[in-house]
Amino acid sequence: MLELRSVSKEFINNRNEHVKAIDDISLKVEKGEFVSFVGPSGSGKSTLLFVTGALLRPSQGEVLLHGENIYDTAAVYRSELRLRNIGFVFQTFNLIPYLSALDNVAVPAMLMTRSKRDAADKAADLLKRFGLAKRLDHKFSELSVGERQRVALCRSVINDPEMILADEPTGNLDPGMTNEVMALLRELNSRGQTIIVVTHEEEVASFAGRTLHLKDGRLQNGSPH
Repeated sequence: MLELRSVSKEFINNRNEHVKAIDDISLKVEKGEFVSFVGPSGSGKSTLLFVTGALLRPSQGEVLLHGENIYDTAAVYRSELRLRNIGFVFQTFNLIPYLSALDNVAVPAMLMTRSKRDAADKAADLLKRFGLAKRLDHKFSELSVGERQRVALCRSVINDPEMILADEPTGNLDPGMTNEVMALLRELNSRGQTIIVVTHEEEVASFAGRTLHLKDGRLQNGSPH
């Protein structure tokens, strides 16, 4: 389903030096896999996720989804790909602060269906399933960190994407909420969705079927297949 071929991403730091955030990464992820990438802060985890998800063009290499190099396509195509096929759970949530939990979750569905009512109904069903039935009208500032994370997770899955990419989805959560969020991801995976999680916690990574380690932008162990 997904293949990275010798992918690297360079940035220029404040001393005008070229720094490789990820360095010559090759790997394959099969449809329906649950894969985790583990590494300390600065190891390139988030960069790898953004490159994989059509958000950040690599400096070199290819990112193939179903055999097609996504960075050989037009920007509008990649935008449509993210809307329909890829669900993101961002470390900083990226919720719209002036919208309610319901409206935050409904936005991607409205972009797909153009029907506000259908999108709202689907968003409400998801939020209720994730234990947020009493928080539909609450805005960002009125939600706890754990509730914000669950809203972000609902938003990422509302269009039934084939792949979910989660950037430190439990980074600000207590152990109980961590287990709850990871159990939800495991449930989605059991329904056939491909899940890729990046984390610095081995315990979180253990929920995945395959774990790969990153250090200084390079894969440290395991087969790319």
